[in-house]
Amino acid sequence: MYHIANAKMTQPSSIKVLINHRAFKFLSVGVLNTIVGYALYAILIFANVPYLAALFLATVAGVIFNYYSFGRLVFNSMRGKYVFSKFIISYTLIYISNACLLYALTKIFMINAYAGQIICIPLSVALSWTLMNKWVYKQDICDAR
Repeated sequence: MYHIANAKMTQPSSIKVLINHRAFKFLSVGVLNTIVGYALYAILIFANVPYLAALFLATVAGVIFNYYSFGRLVFNSMRGKYVFSKFIISYTLIYISNACLLYALTKIFMINAYAGQIICIPLSVALSWTLMNKWVYKQDICDAR
């Protein structure tokens, strides 16, 4: 069995292990982030805040928490304003895609806002992983070589 520290391991294999480890950590930290974000969203809906406004507020509140949790716990990087700017742009795209899907689910398919947001979670997770891994923290993967 090879370990990342094993000198005989080839570079492509070590990067593959690193990415798989990051994917696991991303999903683990993402579960916490999702629970916190959905709980805030549900509380706002329960307080009669319109669902798209609740989604926006929950997203804004989660951005800083998610930046630190993903940056430190998943990607081992806190690179400052440049990465934070890309993080904000990423979450803007995630919010827009989530809001469009949520709107379609509630208005076209008549699904309630609670269930609609649960249906949106897999798309948000996939988009978040792609943006974080391939764009926001991409330099960190190059640093691992």
